[in-house]
Order: sequence, then structure tokens, then C-alpha cells
Amino acid sequence: MTIQVAVNGYGTIGKRVADAVTAQPDMALLGVAKTSPNHEAALAVENGYPLYAAVPERIELFEAAGIDLAGEVDELVAAADIVVDACPSGIGAENRSLYEAHDTPALYQGGEDADIVDVSFNARGNYAAATGADHVRVVSCNTTGLARLLAPLEEIYGVEKARVTLVRRGGDPAQSG
Repeated sequence: MTIQVAVNGYGTIGKRVADAVTAQPDMALLGVAKTSPNHEAALAVENGYPLYAAVPERIELFEAAGIDLAGEVDELVAAADIVVDACPSGIGAENRSLYEAHDTPALYQGGEDADIVDVSFNARGNYAAATGADHVRVVSCNTTGLARLLAPLEEIYGVEKARVTLVRRGGDPAQSG
């Protein structure tokens, strides 16, 4: 069975998710949704990904920019087996009702609050807890990295406390300053 995946949000995270989905033999990318006709929307079309309007009131902006749409995000979610919500933090909480209206399970990026999901997921820590959940948040890259480091140490030696300093980039590629 091929899992039909929708990606709502085609920015820093969504671009990578869409590319990863297309590389999976058991998944098919139904399309991606964008709020505005920017360079990332044009890139989605260039990559052959069906593009959907995340905000129906902005369809005319896509038309004015000459970017073809496959439809509205509501149609994309209705057709999907699962949605990966890669929207900016806080928007996933607003989108949850859309996913529930179509009985489509959703996977949210780590910037969302834990209280909007059934479980916060890290494969190294709680794979079984996320199995079958309808709303799952993948924890942040920082938390994932820490889990990969600390879980094996805890299993072998036991860890009561960890003091950690993270060094990471200052912002996402599209951000300045």
C-alpha cells in the first residue's frame, strides 16, 4: 500500500519533507500547500509537486504571479492518508480542525506546542507511543540530537542529569540578520 502524503507548508522544513517523501518507495506526495506565490511556490511547481493554495483568499495572487495551482488545501487534505504540517509555529494548532474535519491524521513540526498533539515523538525514545496516534509532533532538531546522544548513555551507564550546551546556526537559510 502506498501512503498518500500531503505537505502543508513548503518552506525550510516542508521542502525537505516533500523531497524525502518522494524518495520513499511506499509513499506518494499528493502535493504541497503554500500561502503565497513566492520563490518556494515556483520551486514546488518546478519540482513537479502539485501546488495547493493554503489560503483560498490568496488564489488570485498565484494567478497574477503566473503560478498554476492544483487546488485548495482543503482538497489536498481530503485526499491524503496523512498530512505533514510544516507551517510556521502556531499555525499547526490552527490547522488541526481542518485535519480533523477530514479525519486525516497529522504530523506537526517541533515548533508546535505539545498540548495540541496526542504525543510528542522521538524514534529513539517513544516510537511505540506514537503508533496509531492521530496527531503527533516530531520534537525539535535539538531535542532529537540530545535524545540520540543521551539515550544510549542512559541505557549503558544511567543518566540522572545532563548539562548540555548546544551550538547551532543562527537562523534558517531564508532568514537574515
